[in-house]
This record gives sequence, C-alpha cells and structure tokens, in this order.
Amino acid sequence: MFCRYCGKELAGSNKICFSCGADPVRSRGTCPKCRASTMPLARRCSQCGAKLTWKPSRARRRAIYDPRFDLSDLAPEQKDAFMQHRIDCAFSVDALLLLHFVTVGLFSLIYFGLMHSRLPMVKYDDFRARRAIGFSFIPFFNLYWVFRFWLRLVDRLGLQTRFRGFRLAIPESLMRATIIVSLIPVAWFAALIMYPVCIAQIQSSCNELVPDDPDRYRPLRHEP
Repeated sequence: MFCRYCGKELAGSNKICFSCGADPVRSRGTCPKCRASTMPLARRCSQCGAKLTWKPSRARRRAIYDPRFDLSDLAPEQKDAFMQHRIDCAFSVDALLLLHFVTVGLFSLIYFGLMHSRLPMVKYDDFRARRAIGFSFIPFFNLYWVFRFWLRLVDRLGLQTRFRGFRLAIPESLMRATIIVSLIPVAWFAALIMYPVCIAQIQSSCNELVPDDPDRYRPLRHEP
C-alpha cells in the first residue's frame, strides 16, 4: 500500500502514514470520470486521461505537524517511534543568548542546526544537521532555506511538546514574522530583538524535553 498524499509505501495496514502523517491513506484512488483505479500522486487517469483532483495542499493541512492533527489517531508503535529523540542535556538560555550575540548569530545557526539531527524523522521531507547547516551557507538559496530551517525546527519541537502535554515552544507565526523582518532592509534591526526572543523560547522548550531518566528514550536510528 502507498500513501495517497506523499506516495511513500506503508508498513502493514497503518491508518496514518508514517512518513507524512496524512489521514486517511489509501493505496489507490478512483477516477471520478471512468471509475478506474489510479496510482498515488497521479495527476491524470491512465485509462481516460481525465485530470485528477488530488492537491498537495490537502496533505499539508492534514500533516502531523499541524496543531489540529489528532495525535490519538496514531498507532501505538508510531507514537512510540515519533517520541524518541536525543535531546539528553539542558543548555543555559542565558549562555545561548550570550554566544548568539558574541558570534553574531553563527553559534545559534550551528547549535540549532545540530538539533535537527537530535529529533526523530517524522515527515518524509524532514532533514538532518548536514542539510540544515550546509544549505544555510549557499548564497541566495539561503534566503529560502532560512524559512525551512527555523519553521521546521519549530514544527518538530512542537510535536514533541504536544506528545508530552507541554506548552507550545513558540508560535509559528512569530517565528515566520521574525524571519521576514530580518530580510527587510529597513526593518532588520527589529530582528536583533525578535531573534533572541525566539531562540530563547526554543531552547526553553528543548530543556523541557530533557528526560529525568537518561534511559527513558531509546537512541535514534540513523537511516542512510
């Protein structure tokens, strides 16, 4: 079976896609014109050529990172796998802010870039530290990547806090507004205040996720 939204193969008969968290998931769809079976992600029917109505935006709305997504729909084995992380030690928020200013933001970029490798790979387009940090230094492309970097980190941490009933790390709208302001020449100075506020809240959330028992969570499996 394959997920109707991201096209990834499903293990067994899971109700929720392990890759993108979409619900519902179906191995095949049906052409509204000739009722022929259609493959996942197909844009046109192979039998009659009719255009299919599948839209990627539906998958985004139902993605597991959406705060409206009902986590109770996850199978127990999925939930257990999604809760595993390697954030095993707290870091002082004050020290983080000091290093952020001293290194002109470079420390925060690398530190939180590495954080991407400490969180579980839930969606099919999640990434690890190598991409998170490396893409941030590509000229012009980094103007787009800065949004992916921070917004996905907020999403991944938000999922962990929702699993444990903690407060949300930081509103995604605040993080997005901070990035936008930092890219506007006449308003970038406001980001000198907004960025520290955001990273302080993110680090506070990371510190909350540190388990009391070091053996509480299993080490993450690193996929090739």
